[in-house]
Amino acid sequence: MDEDRYDRQRRIWGTEGEDRLKKATILIAGAGGIGSEIIKNLALLGIGSLLIVDMDLIELSNLNRQLLFRDNDIGCYKAEIAAKRVRELNPEVKVEFFNEKLQNLPNQVFKDANIFVSALDNIPARIFLNQKAVLYKKPLIDGGSEGFYGHVQVVLPQITPCLLCHDLWLKPEEKFKCSYAVNPRTPLDCVLEGRDKFFLKFNRLPSQENEEDLRTVYNFARAHAEKHNIIGVTYEIVKDSIKGTVAALITTNAIIGAVMTNELLKILMRNISINGQKLVPLTYFQFNGITELGWSIPLDRNESCPVCGIKQLKLEVHPTIPLIQFIQRLESELTFELQAPLLLKEGIIIYRDKAILEEKLLPKGEIERLKKNELRPLQDFFDDGDNIYLRDEILGIELWIIIKFQNQDKDGQE
Repeated sequence: MDEDRYDRQRRIWGTEGEDRLKKATILIAGAGGIGSEIIKNLALLGIGSLLIVDMDLIELSNLNRQLLFRDNDIGCYKAEIAAKRVRELNPEVKVEFFNEKLQNLPNQVFKDANIFVSALDNIPARIFLNQKAVLYKKPLIDGGSEGFYGHVQVVLPQITPCLLCHDLWLKPEEKFKCSYAVNPRTPLDCVLEGRDKFFLKFNRLPSQENEEDLRTVYNFARAHAEKHNIIGVTYEIVKDSIKGTVAALITTNAIIGAVMTNELLKILMRNISINGQKLVPLTYFQFNGITELGWSIPLDRNESCPVCGIKQLKLEVHPTIPLIQFIQRLESELTFELQAPLLLKEGIIIYRDKAILEEKLLPKGEIERLKKNELRPLQDFFDDGDNIYLRDEILGIELWIIIKFQNQDKDGQE
């Protein structure tokens, strides 16, 4: 009778490989269809620690493909129940769960993890985790699926492309389509037009957690539907569209989850020879479940990528200086003159050049907010060590700036 839980996998990578598994801490963002598969895989493999992040509640429609959940779990948090199942599958694995948005996690969580796994269902969260991976130089494995199709991308910061190196994540304002604006045919077309009108009015995408945002999109969509005599626009369709709900199969989820787990193992087992062969992670993998074909696509890094391709500027300033003074200080550090700087933090506009504000048809309240921001202290918006995204809306260049706050005893040295 075998007495070693890990005997069969130990035969592949030996005691050294097992030690690496037990010492690893993996951050898993998303405990849905693909996330459930990966969590199950890592628990059975005996990974040392799992950090599971998901803010969603379990719904009936999850149960046909998310194997960690049961009927009695409906209405409970996915991350919490997933952690409970991990303990049942393998009591040796340490597990922590976070029933909240990825963006709300303290930075220490990202620092503690050795590898990030992205099994997310929305683009903003993916972009955020990609940013953290590059910032903390942590490998990121991202995957997604829709119906019979799926993909996996492995990001090794400063070695392989990050998620934004290539045009895989288009800006929402570039996705407007004349077909649903001018000649809509379905309720979903009307919802897409409602989303676009929301973006044009508020200069941001609607939040799937904000009831007021969803109602605003719904009202825009209904107005568009009435104009074109289309029936069937419902609040549920709006919620599904904004959330990005797509068709899903447990078989595709299992395949993509397995590929992502294998890629994680390759990273952990680097420099260990398996049957005389070194394990090399994929760059980008696509799968077609209709033809049962999978193929790897080699990608090169984009040296002009705003996240990982540009040398970052580190600026040391006092936390109490006004935001406008920080902009002036930044301009003095650059070798060129900014024309129309735009400062963002996690998708929220913090500063916009006055000339652009005068040209844009923004709500009066939004213009007033941005003007008031200029006189507020820097510490109202950023923390020490924050990575700030700056784009010049005229020059078209993009930069990342790291803020370093001076100590309080340096007063008067600015």
